[in-house]
Order: sequence, then C-alpha cells, then structure tokens
Amino acid sequence: MSNQHKLYLNYLCGIIPAFILIIPASSEIAFAILFIWSLIYCYQYKLTPLSYRSSKIILATCGGYFIISLLSILLSDISLYAFKRLGTSIHFLAAPWVSVLFVNNINLKTLNYSIKIGAILAGSIALIQFFHINIRSHGVVNAIFFGNIALLLSFFSLINIHQETRLQKIFSLLSFVLGFTAVILSLSRGAWISIPFLSILLLFIWYKKSTISFKLFWMFIFISMITIIGTSFLPQVNSRLNTMQKEINTFEENNLTSIGRRIILWETAIKAISEQPLKGFGLHKSKEVISTFIDNPDLRKEILIHPHFHNQYLIELVGKGIVGLISLLFLILFPCILSYKL
Repeated sequence: MSNQHKLYLNYLCGIIPAFILIIPASSEIAFAILFIWSLIYCYQYKLTPLSYRSSKIILATCGGYFIISLLSILLSDISLYAFKRLGTSIHFLAAPWVSVLFVNNINLKTLNYSIKIGAILAGSIALIQFFHINIRSHGVVNAIFFGNIALLLSFFSLINIHQETRLQKIFSLLSFVLGFTAVILSLSRGAWISIPFLSILLLFIWYKKSTISFKLFWMFIFISMITIIGTSFLPQVNSRLNTMQKEINTFEENNLTSIGRRIILWETAIKAISEQPLKGFGLHKSKEVISTFIDNPDLRKEILIHPHFHNQYLIELVGKGIVGLISLLFLILFPCILSYKL
C-alpha cells in the first residue's frame, strides 16, 4: 500500500473514536468503508484473515461469537425477528477482514491522537448539553453508551502518557479530564461503577511496563479526585446518587423503580439460566423468558415494557448458555492481550 493510501486509511480509522459520540452514524459509515476497502485490499494482495497471526485470532473470536449467536437461533424457534436480532452482530464477520487491512498499515500514534480528540469532543458536547441545554449528556447516542464509551476514551488517553513529551502529556491530561467529565455528566451509574476497576487496570498496565512512578501515580489520583469532587457538587449528580440509594433501600416496598426493575430482571435471568445452562433459550427469546419466569401478571406487564436484562453477561447466558458466555469472554480478552503486546 502506498504511503498516501496509508494516510487516508489512518484518517478514516481515526474517524471512529474521534466522532463516534458527536456525529450520527459516523462510525458506522467509516467502518463500512473500511470493510469494503479491506475486501478490495485482500483480493488485490491475495490475503485472507488466515494470513496473519493477529487476524487469525480475531477470526476465531469474532467468527466464533457470530456462529454461536447463529446456532442459538437455529436450535430454538426460528423467526424473522430472530434473524433481525442476529443482524446486530453482523459486523463481527467483517472484523477479521478489516484486521488484515490494519496489519502493517495502521499508525498507532494517529489512532492514539484520534482517541484523545474523541475524549475532548465528548467532554465538550457533554458540557454544552448538561449546562447550556439542561439535559442529560448523551451526545448523539444513548446516555448509557455515551458514558461507557467516553470512559474508555478517557482512560485510553493515559495509557502511554509516560512515553510522551511535556506538551503531549498536557494534551493527554486534557483528554482524560474532559472524557471523565463526560462520564460523570452522562449520569450513567454503570460507567461510574466501572471507574475503580479501570483505574486499577491502568495502574497495572503502567506497573507491567515498569513506567509507573511516585509522581505519575499521585498525579493520576489527584486529577481523578479533583474531577470527582468537582462534579459531586452538581445537584443532578447528587440527585442521581440519592435516587439510587433510595431505590435500593425501598426495593421491597416498590420494585418498579429503575434499580428495582434491574434487580427483578437479574433474578429472572438467574432463575432461567438454571433451567437451560448449556445452550440457553435463544438470542431472540428474552421476552418469552421474562414472560415465563415472572409469575405476577401485573409485574410481568410492567417489566415487559423494556424486555432487556441490562447485563451483557446475563444476556449471553440466557440466550446462548455457557458457550455463549465463554465466546463473549474470548471476544473481550483476546483483543486486550493483543493490544497489551502492541
């Protein structure tokens, strides 16, 4: 591939993390173009996902995940809705081919900058939506997705900070602070809960790379605490936390709150899993499972308004059984291992 084409490829790849939260469909369009480009590239150079070790791993994990999703449908009641649900996983078939295009052609520095730009833009749009428009920060996606992705962008901004120049470190810290601010202003409690775990993971990565120092450690802690303390004074954040605590404490009296619905759905999922732990009920059968395992008709009617288990691990277990959960764990862990080696 020529240097000019590599430049275009890196810019196109950078669009995904940079604009995924602020421009509608930008990441989907960019990924579709990358997939078409990868097919042309593989045909031109006579390559396949079996040509490289890294693409083989991605083929095994992504392909395996899709095949298990397909089997979960074929082994249950087949319907048009079932294949519509399967369509949400179709990009896993494209990923191995795109990975071939990335080998020897992607500049990780460009990708790193696009991640930081994405965190900065997420924080900027979050501040505008929260303080100027007076709405929960969400960018152009669901607020929960917004918070989760902004969290990843903010932490990814710091991974290689020890290798950067002074000016680059300032840019990275700005990216982290604004991305972290987007997480808080999204009011996504799931993302908030993930913060300590990602903090430990980041410190572990720094430790394994033998780059963590006393100064870097306390700088990370100080900036995180200042951001958390600053946002904790916001009435919307306090209200969100107080509501969560109240809903947990009053679950027995009122279980149709946001937290209460989740607890009921989790309990229902665990009950259902014990019935068919190996193969699950089918990718598309969440609604039927909820209808079967919730006895109270009034409660069932309320819960079925949003028939979603709000936990991807439980969704995999209910829909695809233990095999589905294993495929999800492989899907998550293998790319992490590859990225860590890079």
